[in-house]
Amino acid sequence: MKKINVFVIVLMLLLMTTLLAYDFFPDLIEFIYLPKSLVIVLLIIIVFFSIFSNRFQKDNSRIILLWQMVSTVYLFLLVVAFTVLGGISQVGISLKNPALWIVIAISIYEIYEQNKKVKVSNSIS
Repeated sequence: MKKINVFVIVLMLLLMTTLLAYDFFPDLIEFIYLPKSLVIVLLIIIVFFSIFSNRFQKDNSRIILLWQMVSTVYLFLLVVAFTVLGGISQVGISLKNPALWIVIAISIYEIYEQNKKVKVSNSIS
């Protein structure tokens, strides 16, 4: 995997973690104010960018599959952890929100499709 790809992956995870932390615990950082609509838009952009960023690259399919699985599980666990720690999402991200489950379903579908590509490429090799 190229160094730039690793940098982008780490940057996306850090941005997502920071935005979710701000969303669940807005009182921790009182000197920064982000409107709810901006937080929603940024979260959506980052999630869809992370889902589709590796899709069009020619890198190793196994690494792309691993990235998709790790990022999906990481973000889900992050929402669970922030909820358990007592945070309440200001924009409505919760385990009861259907939008979260739709994003997870899209991610799982992408993982499934990528897994099929990996199996086909392994059988050809």
